[in-house]
Amino acid sequence: MSVKKITMNLENYIRIKKSLSKEIRLVAVSKGQPVSKILYLYKYGHRDFGENYLQELIQKRAELPKDIIWHFLGNIQTNKIKEICKNSDFIHSISRPKVLNKIVSLRLDNKPKILLQLKLGEEESKSGFTSEEIKNIFSEDSYKETVQIQGLMGISENTDDINMIRKQFLKISSLYEELSGTYKDLKFLSLGMSKDYDIALDFGSNIIRLGSIIFGERK
Repeated sequence: MSVKKITMNLENYIRIKKSLSKEIRLVAVSKGQPVSKILYLYKYGHRDFGENYLQELIQKRAELPKDIIWHFLGNIQTNKIKEICKNSDFIHSISRPKVLNKIVSLRLDNKPKILLQLKLGEEESKSGFTSEEIKNIFSEDSYKETVQIQGLMGISENTDDINMIRKQFLKISSLYEELSGTYKDLKFLSLGMSKDYDIALDFGSNIIRLGSIIFGERK
């Protein structure tokens, strides 16, 4: 495909990328986007891409350069966990004890790098652990033998209420700050998407997950 036929918001990408400090990682959420768009961004030096569906991840991973860092962001079915771990560099959406325990039980050689999802709002469609559940997980030494818990992840409610979003971001930011003071392996706060990444940065996010603002709306 000719580069001229690729339509995406490259100006937004360049603007946002220039505004970020080197400590902040931008994950380009490429779910539903063609390989051509990922390659286009890759040629600009971008390496972190996020996918929500296992089959799409496997297909893209097979076609694209091997130095891409793949972030799995979607809902996880327990029967697909092993393949998700095999094909992902980071898994952001560990949101249920059943999923975490399944990964631990697999005792994979590569010790998957995972982030625990904190439930921020009351929407039924949003899953996640409570703050107390996450604190209990970090106090368990057994997890450290089989997985690398490297961060927390959050998704704000689908709302235009800025004060509500800020309240939810404060919740996860405070928990991250509390835990990272004790657990040195806790490195990442994955928070903020296209609609609210600027607010997330105010609360210490060091991984932002941007899709439509870079790639345009999926068709």
